[in-house]
Amino acid sequence: MRDKQPKSLPNPVAARLYIRDFARELAGRTGLDARWLERDILSVKKYSHISLDEYEWTGCYALSESQKRSVSTLWTRAEFRKTFTDRRYISMLMNKFIFSRVFREFTGRECLRLEEAGPGELARLAGEDGRVVLKPGCKGQGKGVRVFDLGLPGGMEAALDYKRQLGAGVAEPYIRQHPAMAAFNPQAVNILRFYSVCSPAGAYLFAPVLTVADLQDISNGSQDALTAMVDIRSGVVLTDAVDQNNVVDYAAHPVTGAVFKGARIPFWEETLAMLSRAVPLAEKISNVGWDVALTERGPLLIEANTIPGFNTAQYRGFGWVTDGYGYQPLFTEGMTGMPFSQAHYKKVLLKLR
Repeated sequence: MRDKQPKSLPNPVAARLYIRDFARELAGRTGLDARWLERDILSVKKYSHISLDEYEWTGCYALSESQKRSVSTLWTRAEFRKTFTDRRYISMLMNKFIFSRVFREFTGRECLRLEEAGPGELARLAGEDGRVVLKPGCKGQGKGVRVFDLGLPGGMEAALDYKRQLGAGVAEPYIRQHPAMAAFNPQAVNILRFYSVCSPAGAYLFAPVLTVADLQDISNGSQDALTAMVDIRSGVVLTDAVDQNNVVDYAAHPVTGAVFKGARIPFWEETLAMLSRAVPLAEKISNVGWDVALTERGPLLIEANTIPGFNTAQYRGFGWVTDGYGYQPLFTEGMTGMPFSQAHYKKVLLKLR
């Protein structure tokens, strides 16, 4: 996080100096003129309120004017969500227990409230694998999710102690992932993230992202994961992976050596079929991030996020996948009713209705 400007400066002056300092830093990283970068940032901010992190992450400085206007920012998506999301339905995604009930057809596993999960219930959930997952009831970004191996000495005691710390939450069995997914990193359940947009203008499934844990036992792009884009029609990984937190690209996993680009994701058609049935159940929530795991029996839903992180989908290193265009046209269509050209999104977009 960047240092804040001194409080004694008027806000507009502080903001301008902050942008100027950032432009100088970015000039050092890109070789571009700092004054030009400052002017470009201010120009783009007029219509998208792009953050400085978003500006650099998307490589906005290298885009044409039409490409710049297609970049989706946290601010440009906010009005879409405000307009088309019925807040009365948000809890069915945010509350993990409610989610398990609404989407039980797709989750493929039992889910218990923590208050119902005593030693006997935890042992039953763990089964032969011996592992159980405890989660807070509503938090996202993988925060608070812990895996416990009940077969280890003190494993049950540690799980029960963490259960007491959480208070409210859920307990689930650990997912045994498909060998093809375990090849990337067998120490964590590696997932696929899909996005959906729903409005009266249409419903889309788009920008599938392979998310593989780096060193931790939880795969989450905002914490410790490597992410790569996947062809939505074939299930083939299109790109190398990027560490979103350190902005380092990897052709192969740094620990396992598994190569990302060209890898084929199993059960791809079944995954798309599952999501095509799941997305309509959440159409009252206009923009969702869906997390999917793959087992030897097929895909299953892990969770869904109501304000999904959007970083990988617009990473500058993956811009070629969409001819340099961002995903704002999907949201703008909902707001204006004006159809957008889908030519740039052939590899990453499916229209559901």
